[in-house]
Amino acid sequence: MTAERLPVDKRGSNDKGIDPALALILDRHWRGETSAPVALMQLLIETEDAGAVAKAVANAAQGQAGGVKRDTAELERLIAANGAGCERIAAMLRADMDSAKPARTVEEGIAFCERLFDWSVQQSEEASVALYSLGNPELLSAATDEIVKQLHEWGAISPSTALLDIGCGIGRLLTALAPRVRTAAGIDVSLEMVKAARRRCAGLANVSVVKGSGAGLEEFEDGAFDTAIAVDSFPYLRQSGYELVERFFAESARVLTPGGRLVILNYSYSGDDAADTQEVRILAAASGYEVLIAGERPFALWDGLAFFLIKGTA
Repeated sequence: MTAERLPVDKRGSNDKGIDPALALILDRHWRGETSAPVALMQLLIETEDAGAVAKAVANAAQGQAGGVKRDTAELERLIAANGAGCERIAAMLRADMDSAKPARTVEEGIAFCERLFDWSVQQSEEASVALYSLGNPELLSAATDEIVKQLHEWGAISPSTALLDIGCGIGRLLTALAPRVRTAAGIDVSLEMVKAARRRCAGLANVSVVKGSGAGLEEFEDGAFDTAIAVDSFPYLRQSGYELVERFFAESARVLTPGGRLVILNYSYSGDDAADTQEVRILAAASGYEVLIAGERPFALWDGLAFFLIKGTA
């Protein structure tokens, strides 16, 4: 569900009338660090209460944010337009199915991910892959379009590309990329996610979706793909154990052609960009990748941390 709890930022205000943790989230938004949908997602994660989120935003509009009235029009518009979605996400969070706690073993981590996403996709397909969508297909589509545009700008996709989506979820990127690549294959550990992806990709002759074991990419042959993408999937691999992350780096290199591209959008939910970047560089070197982009946030709607790697040709 990409339910990330952000670290406390001491730069924020100590707002009267607003819980300090919520004030910090709102401050990040007003500083231009997060979009309105991401800010609302973070508020929902913090409170698990859609009513409390609406109240915090209203208080900010009335000048209870350090005595300064804030422009909350966009936040209020999103709350009004996505009230049911916010309520659903709050209920999902209160169900306490997700957890940031590291798994005791890789096997337990894989089982946790399978169970979590089998459940979450049945609550809300859009929210199950991106809480910041607020359960709204249009918001999710806009965020997806940003990713597709960035892949084009990086030269990661073309009409001749054979693409692999690692942790494809409901298939939102598969459907968006199918007209832009030669073939697209998706893999996910959740059977319910796979069912949703297959339904959404029905009729797309160049798209296939498989249920994976979660332990690797053994379903695919060596050198089968030109590009592999992993959008919000590595955080769950990382939570399952560093050993699993190492395996997926090696496996992605195996299934890519020489010169193939690996795009990772969010490596972990640690909130430590520098540590994530260091780990990715170490893992990349061990698996024969060159790092072209590391630790950038290129999106306007989503705050995903981007890594773009190229497999060596030697």
